[in-house]
Amino acid sequence: VIVSMSNNPLFIPVFARLRMILKNVKLIYYLCLVSFLGVVFGCATNQNSALSAPLPQLKTESNYFTNNLGEPINLRGVSLCSLAWHSPLEQIKRVSDVNTGWHPNILRLPVQVREWDRIGGDAYIRSRLDPAVKLCRENGVYCIIDWHLIAAWDDPVSDKRLRDFWRKVAPLYANNSNVLYEICNEPTTPKQRTRENWLRWRKKAQNWVDFIRTLASETILLVGSPHWDQMTSFAANDPIAGKNIGYVTHVYPNYKPHKWDKLFGDAAAKIPMMITEWGWSSSATSKDSLLYGNTQSFGQPLRDYLDARPYIAWTAWSYDPHCGPAMLGNESDMGDFVKKWLSDIWQRKVSPL
Repeated sequence: VIVSMSNNPLFIPVFARLRMILKNVKLIYYLCLVSFLGVVFGCATNQNSALSAPLPQLKTESNYFTNNLGEPINLRGVSLCSLAWHSPLEQIKRVSDVNTGWHPNILRLPVQVREWDRIGGDAYIRSRLDPAVKLCRENGVYCIIDWHLIAAWDDPVSDKRLRDFWRKVAPLYANNSNVLYEICNEPTTPKQRTRENWLRWRKKAQNWVDFIRTLASETILLVGSPHWDQMTSFAANDPIAGKNIGYVTHVYPNYKPHKWDKLFGDAAAKIPMMITEWGWSSSATSKDSLLYGNTQSFGQPLRDYLDARPYIAWTAWSYDPHCGPAMLGNESDMGDFVKKWLSDIWQRKVSPL
């Protein structure tokens, strides 16, 4: 009957109208379905959507770390203690999740030498380093691969271990735009604070830089100095040759604020500077120790100093429950302080400068 009616000239306009209505209903149904799926998947992936865009390759210009357009980038974050202890992947997930309120844009990934030796290089890369770098990239943060050697820099054993490590690691992440290399955590002795000693160190470090450059031509290389990274100021007048070189210092409470200009501040006005370790402990066993301090005596003065010099990059040590000074341990004052500082920077949107 319906077929016969549809062929009746009297009903042709009616059925044409019905077909149009049905077509529109179907269109509305598909639009609703797409919108629903968009909401579902949007909710599932929105957690770090603000950090998910690919990061630009960093470089150095003058005394700045910059993006590929030459715009200064304000690098601020935390250092883990190890990629083999205390659930490091969970630490990376937690600290780089925008919903936790930390908001770093760079994380330091220390490769503890004894764990590298214990696990073996290939296994360490597969089970520790690759997942950590991948997670940082997915969560939109830069990361520093730190060869966490603490040793005499003129020791042939130190030289061999460093070269063996970077020979294997440097080419693996050379094309990762979010990766920086810290070539040696803390060179120790010879530690004389003289230009002559710096020039001897510079010759050694230059050899390492040139070696790594054959394996990673563009990656930023972070270079420390003797005396546990306490001589970097000499680089302002006698720098290492090459492009994309940054300089490292470590700052703890034994160096009082009135020493910071000479230690690193004056030099940072001329060369790219990153403090890859700083922190304090208010329960250090001795008030004369390296780490003893508190928010008032060390934390706030350092924040005031670095906020006035936003070109100095930093990662606070350490985002960990046990490695002292530990932000996640029984002492929460340092962790609370660092978290608020990073959150304030994020809220002010100070990157680029």
